[in-house]
Amino acid sequence: MAVFSAYAQFYDALYQDKDYPAECDFLEQIFARYANAPIRTVLDLGCGTGGHALLLAGLGYNVTGVDCSAKMLACAQAKAAAFEGSNMPTFQHSDICTLDLGQTFDAVIAMFAVISYQTTNEDLMAALRTARQHLEPGGLFVFDSWFGPAVLTQKPTDRYKVVERDGERIIRFASPTTDILHHTVRVDYKILRLKDGQVLEEVDESHNMRFLFPQEVTHYLNETGFRVKKLCPFLRLADELRERDWNLVVVAEAHE
Repeated sequence: MAVFSAYAQFYDALYQDKDYPAECDFLEQIFARYANAPIRTVLDLGCGTGGHALLLAGLGYNVTGVDCSAKMLACAQAKAAAFEGSNMPTFQHSDICTLDLGQTFDAVIAMFAVISYQTTNEDLMAALRTARQHLEPGGLFVFDSWFGPAVLTQKPTDRYKVVERDGERIIRFASPTTDILHHTVRVDYKILRLKDGQVLEEVDESHNMRFLFPQEVTHYLNETGFRVKKLCPFLRLADELRERDWNLVVVAEAHE
């Protein structure tokens, strides 16, 4: 089964506690500190159901969102239909490794571990080249990923999450398997949708995630036309990375 296929219908419910406003505020802090010129246009790679794209559009940015999951994009477009701003975001179905929009943006973002889904070196470099292709020199690329030192020291563990939606209960079980040689963690998800104690639907889906290391990230970005401007923990621009920080944030600048 493709990633974010059947899972898509549960995505917004499962991540209803995700603080998108704080994350967009974090992006604006990065823009203000590291951009060479005002950021007006944003390309959102792996936009999912539009959580960042819609809020950034509401803040006045012209946003184009791209995702490889048609079902996730359908959710984004449904939410965009209720958008009241004058610069409603646009969405496009495409693989970020092969995307070519024929235009450039002031900033490219890839949030919520989108880059970690690029598990081979070839796909990782292709995604980075896509970002570079859509930026003029001096443009910003901001993304987050799983942070290798944290993954190896803390180690992924089995987890479950329970949320309520429209009188139903959604339970997600996550079972990880770490491959230290390939720097990946396969997370096997099982999602149950229940009502009145009865199972209405059961979904199984596996996500393979790559964890990254600072020297590795710097190398691949240099190879694809970027300079690293900042590495920091997620939502903490002023802090240094530590082993406890599960998410690495990268700020890179496109160069000639």
